Amino acid sequence: MDQARTKTGAEIIVDCLKAEGVEFVFGVIGSSILDLLDVIERTPEIRYVRTQHEQAAVYMADGYARATGRPGVCTATCGPGVTNMVTGIAGAYHESSPVVAILGDIHTAHYGKGSSNFHEIDQENLFRPITKLSKRVEHVGRLAEFTRMAFRTALSGRRGPVYLGIPRNIQKETTEDTTWPIGRYRSQARCWGDPGAVQHAYELLSAARAPAILVGGGIRWTDGEAAILRLAEQVGLPVAVSHKGLVTEDHPWSVGVVGMVANPVAAEVLPQADVILALGCTFNQVTTGSFGNRFIARGAKIIQVDVDATEFGKNYPIELGIVGDLQAVAEDLLAAFDAGNGRHGAAEGRLQHILEAKRGWSQRLLDEGALSDVVPIQRARLMHDINQVVGKDAIISVESGSTHGWAYYGLNAYTPFLEPGDLSAMGTGWCMAMGAKLAFPQRPAVSVTGDGAFMMTCNELATAVDQKIPVVVVVPHNGVYGNVRRKQVEHFAGRFSGSELYIPDLARVAESFGAHGERVERPGDIIPALERALACGKPAVVDVVIDASYETLEPPVKLRVKDRY
Repeated sequence: MDQARTKTGAEIIVDCLKAEGVEFVFGVIGSSILDLLDVIERTPEIRYVRTQHEQAAVYMADGYARATGRPGVCTATCGPGVTNMVTGIAGAYHESSPVVAILGDIHTAHYGKGSSNFHEIDQENLFRPITKLSKRVEHVGRLAEFTRMAFRTALSGRRGPVYLGIPRNIQKETTEDTTWPIGRYRSQARCWGDPGAVQHAYELLSAARAPAILVGGGIRWTDGEAAILRLAEQVGLPVAVSHKGLVTEDHPWSVGVVGMVANPVAAEVLPQADVILALGCTFNQVTTGSFGNRFIARGAKIIQVDVDATEFGKNYPIELGIVGDLQAVAEDLLAAFDAGNGRHGAAEGRLQHILEAKRGWSQRLLDEGALSDVVPIQRARLMHDINQVVGKDAIISVESGSTHGWAYYGLNAYTPFLEPGDLSAMGTGWCMAMGAKLAFPQRPAVSVTGDGAFMMTCNELATAVDQKIPVVVVVPHNGVYGNVRRKQVEHFAGRFSGSELYIPDLARVAESFGAHGERVERPGDIIPALERALACGKPAVVDVVIDASYETLEPPVKLRVKDRY
C-alpha cells in the first residue's frame, strides 16, 4: 500500500485510476470537476480527452471498454453535464460495458435543496436503474473505498456501468487514506464451471444429432475466441454469433450472425441444432427474431453458460445452466472431448455443407449488387468496396437502423463490431471508434455511419481533429431515416412524417473542421476515396451518395415481422 500522507480527494481519485491502469478519461469540463481535472492534467500517465458533448464522452469510454476489455472512464460536471450522459450510460448498461462515470455533484453543505439549488438533481437515483452501482460520496475518508467499489463492481461478474458522484468540496478536502493495488480489492481470476455440469454438457453434445454453438456478447470480456474455435474444430460444431464479428467469419466452422439481419448460412444451420451450447448469450429479441422459433428450434436442448445465473431460462427453457467464464468452460469441454469420443460423427459432412453454403452466400452477395455500377450507388456495392480496402485488423464500428442492417449484410467481420447495441442510440458508433482508436493507434479505424446518425454527433469532428484521432467515417448519404422510412411505406401508405432529412455536403463540413473530406457519387470512385482517407493520417469523412429507393432501404435478408414496427 502507499505510505500514508495527506492528499486531496481529487488526488485520491487519480491514484485509484492509476492503480487500475486507466489511460484516458473522456469528458467535458465544468465547475464541479475542476479540482479533479487539475490533478489529471498534472498526471502524465492519464490523458484527458476533451469532447464537445458529454454524451460523446460516454460513447468514447464505452468504445474503449468494448475494444480493450478494460474500464472506460468518463467525467462531467453536475446537473446538465450529468443528464447529457444518461443515454450513453443506458447504452453501456444494455451491453454490459464497464464504463465508470466519475461525475461532479452538489456541495455537501448545499445538497438537498432541490430546485432552489444551482444544478441540483438527484443524480444518484437518476442513474440507479441504468447502472450496476450508483453512489454519492459524502466523506473524503471514504473516497478511496467507494472508488475501489466502483471498479470492482463494473468489472466483476456481468460487467456494467457505475456512477460515482463526487461533490466538489470532497475533491478539495484532504485525507490520509491510501489507495490499494488491484489484487487487494478485486479478483482477476476466471470463474470455472462446475465439473459435474461440464461433464453433463459433454454428454449432451456427444449424444446430439446436430449440435451447434451460439456465442453472445459475453465473449467481449474474455479471451474466449481461440478456445471456442478449437472446440468447434475438435468436435465439429458450427459457430453462430449474436453480434457481428464476435467470432471471426473466415474460420471454416464460423457461420455468422443470427437474428433479424441474419447471415443465411447461420439462419439455415442454427435452427437445425438439437443441442445448442450458448456461451455468454442472453437470447435477446434481435438475435431470436422476437423470441420465436425462427432460429431457436422448439425443443432444442440449450446448455447456457454465463457469469450471470439470472440469465438462465429467461427467454427459452434450458436443459443445463453453467455459471462460469465462457473461455474456461470451453477449455474444460475441449479437455473432456480430448479424453472422450473426440469428434462428432457427422462433422465432416456438416463442414463440407457449411463451406459450400458460405461459397453460395459469397456468390449471392455478388449477384445482389456488390459489383453494381448503377448510379446512385447501391449499398451492396459500397459494402463490397469497403471490404476490398479495409484489412482484417481494422476497428469497425457501425450505426443503428438501416445502416446497421446493411453492414451486417455486406461487411466482412474478423473482430467484434462496435455498435450501439440493443438501446440503439444513433450517433454512437463513430464516437466508439474514436475511443477504440486511442487504445489501438496502430490499427485503422473505420466507422460506417448513416447520414442521420452522423448529424447527431458530427460536432465531435472537432474532438477528432483536436485530439488527432484519425478515424475514417464512411457516410451512406440518402437523406432519409431508412429503417423508419421503410416502415412508413409498408404501414402508413407512404406518409413520410419526419423521415426526410436535410443533410448538407458532409465532405465540406468535414473540411471546415480541419478534417479530410471527400464526396463520392460514382461507384468507381469509392475505393480511391477510401484509400486516400485511410492514408491521410487525420480524421476523414467519405460522404457517399447512395440510392434512397424503397428497395434499398433494408438489406434483402432483413427479417420482417408482419404488423410490427
